[in-house]
Amino acid sequence: MLLIGSVRVALAAAGLAASIPLGARSGGALFAAGALVVLVSILGGRRRRLVWTRLAEAERLTSVPRTEPRPLILARAAYPSTIGLTVLTAMALVLEPGLAALLSGILAGLGGTALGFSAQLAAWERQRGATVLAEPGRRGQVFEATR
Repeated sequence: MLLIGSVRVALAAAGLAASIPLGARSGGALFAAGALVVLVSILGGRRRRLVWTRLAEAERLTSVPRTEPRPLILARAAYPSTIGLTVLTAMALVLEPGLAALLSGILAGLGGTALGFSAQLAAWERQRGATVLAEPGRRGQVFEATR
């Protein structure tokens, strides 16, 4: 989560920085609006509660797990949302810089929530003395490994 959150925030900052000189006069406001909409929808949504429920019900691992390399984990996390928003932002830079600023804000909101969740998850892991592992995929099973 920390890795994909950082990538999303960096891409969002680049999108905003590129949109302003290309004519997005209200780029900062559009960026903030996009980020705010995403933050409110994610933080107020049902999915956030479901994540913590899944963590509470995580199975204990008794063997040493096989983990994937970080570049593959990052690629899985980036597809399709991060890659799609980045491509749309790049296209919008040419056609409508204001839209690029808005899309960058949406990407920043996704990145911000990933970074926030990453901090919460690290605290949860420290408290339990465990590491959380998940199978790839949206519905992958969640495991808890003792440190």
